[in-house]
Amino acid sequence: MNIVNHSLVKLLILLFSCAGLQAAPNWRDVMGPSQGTIPGPAQSEVEWRDDLTAALKEAKQKNLPIFITLRCPPCKQCSFFDALVLRGSAAMTPLFKQFVTVRITNAAEMDHRILPFTGYQDLDVSWWGYFLSPEGRIYGVYGGKDHISDKTRINEESLVKTMQRVLAHHYDPRRTTWDLEPPAPQLQGKPELATDLPGAALYQKDRKDLSTQGCIHCHQVNDMIYRGKQEEPGFDKTRDVVPWPYPENLGFKINAEDGLLVESVEPGTPAATAGLLVGDQLKVANGQLLFSEADLRGVLHRSPQGPAVITLYVMRNGQPAQAVIKTADEWKKTVLYWRKSIYDGVLGATPGFFPLKGPGMGKGSLSLKAFTKGKEKHPAAKAGLRPNQVVVEVNGMNDDLNTREFLTWFRMNFESGDKVKLTVQQGGKTDEIEYKLP
Repeated sequence: MNIVNHSLVKLLILLFSCAGLQAAPNWRDVMGPSQGTIPGPAQSEVEWRDDLTAALKEAKQKNLPIFITLRCPPCKQCSFFDALVLRGSAAMTPLFKQFVTVRITNAAEMDHRILPFTGYQDLDVSWWGYFLSPEGRIYGVYGGKDHISDKTRINEESLVKTMQRVLAHHYDPRRTTWDLEPPAPQLQGKPELATDLPGAALYQKDRKDLSTQGCIHCHQVNDMIYRGKQEEPGFDKTRDVVPWPYPENLGFKINAEDGLLVESVEPGTPAATAGLLVGDQLKVANGQLLFSEADLRGVLHRSPQGPAVITLYVMRNGQPAQAVIKTADEWKKTVLYWRKSIYDGVLGATPGFFPLKGPGMGKGSLSLKAFTKGKEKHPAAKAGLRPNQVVVEVNGMNDDLNTREFLTWFRMNFESGDKVKLTVQQGGKTDEIEYKLP
């Protein structure tokens, strides 16, 4: 573990100056206490605006940071948190009043120039937050979910801490000299929408009902992204679809209520090898100032697929310290089966039936009842698959999977043209059904 010191900072400044580049910021100053004063609430009531362009103008005029929430109302996940934010609380409401607050409920309205959702938003989550400067530069993001629940990564306490961190940074008079945020968006011309993505036209061709849907869901934006990637040479879904890794991928866990406090470090992991310690307060990752766990996960998401280096600056016992984490290959892989853009997206093939809970599910081996309504013309049905037959093995795989786990496994392992052999049971009889995927 190397302590960040003034000699290192001076050397970096000298190297950058000699190269004609912008000097690296003094991370000791960035990580230390803010030198600004946060004023009182800028408005008497919280107003959730729906015009982001107008909100940007207002924020610049008043020199206020912007807080944008994105919510997909038809999705049940994260609905509890969306309601909590809209309702407000004694802790949250005074902080909301210090932002220009915006609420967007249709992914079709997200302008990629302002909200770069392809790299800064987990699109399988139905609630997400952005924090922007008055110029529209990204301070940070907030949100998250995992296979356990939609409450394990977001809560009131960590959102409050995130807002407090953003405000402290926003009002620090040194902020503009640090120049840590991505460039301000260039808003000349037309908005850059999800429907402009390379895979959007292909997805819309496959999903003709999308035009009558009324809105675009966030997970459908992911579908458009993946549809475009499928056309790229060398794309491998099992290698390249590794969205939004967790800190646990590196070997440590963050306290949920704090959002940046290292709660545990697993022995023998890359984080432990790098010297990260319980109690460390995360501040910077690969040059990005962190306000929430989602900011760290964003850095991981945008990092290389193969072996990577994640440089963390932390505060330890009131002093800055550094941990350089070196990852192994395939370090990004996480549980995918909760993601709708995976189990019900555009990747891979579908089995020709919808798997419902079978009589043996949860007892140690595969047991899924085949729901085949609407699939009568699929090769599986033509090969003999009948309603309510219980699938107990697929191409030799008989792991005890639930519906979403099975659909994810199938999509990630099968493509059009592949051969499938089902072992099914019904009425005490076992049969094998073989077919080729369309």
